[in-house]
Amino acid sequence: MNIQSRLLTICLAAAALCTLAAASAQAAVVSTSYSNTTPVAICDLCTVTSVLNVSTHGRVLDIDALIDITHSYNNDLTISLSHGGTSVLLSNRQGGSGGANYTNTVFDDQAGVSIDAGWAYAPYTGSFRPQEALVAFLDRDVFGLWTLVVTDHEAGDNGSINRFGLGVVAEAAAEVPEPGSLALFGAALAGFTGVSRTARARTRVR
Repeated sequence: MNIQSRLLTICLAAAALCTLAAASAQAAVVSTSYSNTTPVAICDLCTVTSVLNVSTHGRVLDIDALIDITHSYNNDLTISLSHGGTSVLLSNRQGGSGGANYTNTVFDDQAGVSIDAGWAYAPYTGSFRPQEALVAFLDRDVFGLWTLVVTDHEAGDNGSINRFGLGVVAEAAAEVPEPGSLALFGAALAGFTGVSRTARARTRVR
């Protein structure tokens, strides 16, 4: 094989490696919202759930939870978020003696006010820090079931989960190189190996 052919083989191998490197570097940061608006009744002295099933993969970089709950006595309720074996307490029997409802309440670790700052903030419209930090979900795969768990601890008041949502910033999984790229790399590498063997054989003959 002449020098031009050898150079061509080397260039093909380098091009294939560049293609593979580019494909591996295509992981993107994506912001996505998920929402479940199916109403769930909150009965006295029971635990109910609302579930989101996320079908995409990605490493969680930041996450907020949104709830809209109608309930005449917030102090009855414990609210938590669970995913992949991890549970985070969002609100534990807040609302004092007069707080009712969670109206478009966003739980955000960066919020300026904590959810336990006082019942005067009820119905908690806007952003509040949860009682336990959502940072517990960072670096987890967003894929799978996310469950809002609401427990009513007292009789006499009931309500409903009207909406449960998530706002997720995640690093999407890198794209898998196309078969054509792998074939190009394989062919070029095989050619380069053949050239090296031929060169070594000629050297031994001489």
